[in-house]
Amino acid sequence: MKQSITTAETLKLTTCQWQQPKKAVHKLFDRLGKILSKQKLSEQSLLMMVTLLFAVLSKPLIGVAQDAPPAGIAEIELERSRLCVPVLTQLDALNLRLQPLGIRTERLRQISAAIAIEDRTVMDSLNVNDPTEAAVRDWFLSDGRLAQSFVDTNQQTIQQQRVVGRELIKGTVQATLERIQSEAQGIIEEAGDFGPEANSCEGAILIRGAVIEVCGSEQNLICDAAKPANSDGAYRFVDSPEDLWDVQEFRPWTSPGPLQLGPEGQIGGANTLAFARQGNVLFSVTFHPDIRFRTDMTPEGIQTFQTLLDSIGFEFDHPELIYAPALEIRATLPEPLAGEDRYAIHFGAIETGDIIWGGASGTGAPIEISILLTPIHIVALTQGEPLELTALRSLDDGSTEALFSLGLTPVNQVSATQALLAYMATQMSQDLNLLVPPRDY
Repeated sequence: MKQSITTAETLKLTTCQWQQPKKAVHKLFDRLGKILSKQKLSEQSLLMMVTLLFAVLSKPLIGVAQDAPPAGIAEIELERSRLCVPVLTQLDALNLRLQPLGIRTERLRQISAAIAIEDRTVMDSLNVNDPTEAAVRDWFLSDGRLAQSFVDTNQQTIQQQRVVGRELIKGTVQATLERIQSEAQGIIEEAGDFGPEANSCEGAILIRGAVIEVCGSEQNLICDAAKPANSDGAYRFVDSPEDLWDVQEFRPWTSPGPLQLGPEGQIGGANTLAFARQGNVLFSVTFHPDIRFRTDMTPEGIQTFQTLLDSIGFEFDHPELIYAPALEIRATLPEPLAGEDRYAIHFGAIETGDIIWGGASGTGAPIEISILLTPIHIVALTQGEPLELTALRSLDDGSTEALFSLGLTPVNQVSATQALLAYMATQMSQDLNLLVPPRDY
């Protein structure tokens, strides 16, 4: 969701069976088809205004030449690799300092889970020289004796003692976790800001020669990993910038689940994500319900959401919340790779002109946008129409040249998006009422 939603109370989402029968899904899409066929022209125009923002489509379009890497990739990627050496060196040092705290945190979370289900098998692994783990071991022993006493006497006061004891030991573990998290936060703040380069360096594929050139005789994790003999290390390298464009990765659309509360009380879940990578360009799209508090929106924004819900025949009457089907899109294209002046995100081939977003290149930041979906584009998404991002350049003769494209795989797209849309149309309203109960005014 674009905006996280928290509740004042810790609420538990009851297990919800939201798998929709095939007949229900078919009925949903039959209804969408009828709505689209009956929709007034003026409403269609209103809902599809975003597609008209990209006026370049009225001009001749030259197709994509995809085989060769973008013309500017060599300069950009060599500079990235040079800048990333000191950044990654600092990040490695920070991670080494944080690693023991991370291991300790995970250990305490496992112990917390054992306490919750009274799993005494963890007792043998508890470190009696550690104050927190020793306290947990003492609690297990004490609780075991109380449990046996309750079995023997059936006195409810004993059960009450057990509840109190369990809450106390949970509080002890939680207090230790908070101290560890505070220590970790202090280390992170002490390390300072790594600058904008950090985002472009983490997970990047680097040019081996450029890294070795910057490293010289220096020895550290990144410099040692760049040596050909250590090519199986934590970092990924290629021998030339042009080789980067041959590195491709596709991940199918993920299977969605219902809405649920996150560890900080925020609402998550109810989304499906697809991801593609070519070189160091990452392109991801998440289909989800964009859920907002009405008080955080203008009347015009609320009306836009409501118009979209009405246009697809979805009923939603929560007094404090409203939602609309949306796409969250992210692409790591802060600088032009081939002299492009704009980008387009579209269904199918760029020549068809079914563009859902267009924006300028060279902003210095990744593309991060949220798009509300029209009924026509909901149908396209849920029927498996592939999504692509294309870099475009305007030519002097008024035509537009498509320089390169990145596409998402359609694998699992139909089943994942249809299941999520069916959930939005049916069970989701009930789940939101459980997670964010309407207040009594």
